[in-house]
Amino acid sequence: MAPTPDEFEDLVLSARYGDLEDVQAFADAYGWGAVSSARDDRGNSVLHMACGNGHLDVVKLILANVPASALPALISAKNEAGSPAVHWAVLNNHVACVQALVDVPDTNGGGIQVLKQCNGAGRDAFAEALFSGEGKEEVAGWIEGYIWKIEGDDDEVRMTAGVAAEEEVPSRDEQGVEPVEVEPVDDVADKAAQLKV
Repeated sequence: MAPTPDEFEDLVLSARYGDLEDVQAFADAYGWGAVSSARDDRGNSVLHMACGNGHLDVVKLILANVPASALPALISAKNEAGSPAVHWAVLNNHVACVQALVDVPDTNGGGIQVLKQCNGAGRDAFAEALFSGEGKEEVAGWIEGYIWKIEGDDDEVRMTAGVAAEEEVPSRDEQGVEPVEVEPVDDVADKAAQLKV
């Protein structure tokens, strides 16, 4: 017997809220293949929900039990907004969830290819971390370090955002730019009152 739409919805919500026992109970009743095929009405998988909410125990349970043949499709699955699960982990700065996805062997959909997946805006995981701005320094740093470890330790600087920074930018002194004299402001309020718009 196949799960009902309500049971699939409950499973996705269980992953969202980190209810490990309910995820396991669903898998016991319907199998891990059914777990990997569950989606909500916006195309989010159980992996999207667990990664986006930082439920590492649920992420690890899913990754350890979904059949190897279904794992690459689950890891690379995109929701309606075009985001794979790794982007949800990045957006919410869940470094451990990103690491868990990357730790899956390449042959099963993990490794560097997880970080290279692009979302609907065309950004990979590192570019998304940079684009998302403040609060994503930890995950951006981890991704950058991992990419550096895998892709190179030579003089070439590689950026996955599609920009290669191979040349050093000369300093202002090297460019012959004269320093600008700045008048110190003792009382900002007085200066602001003197401004005419």
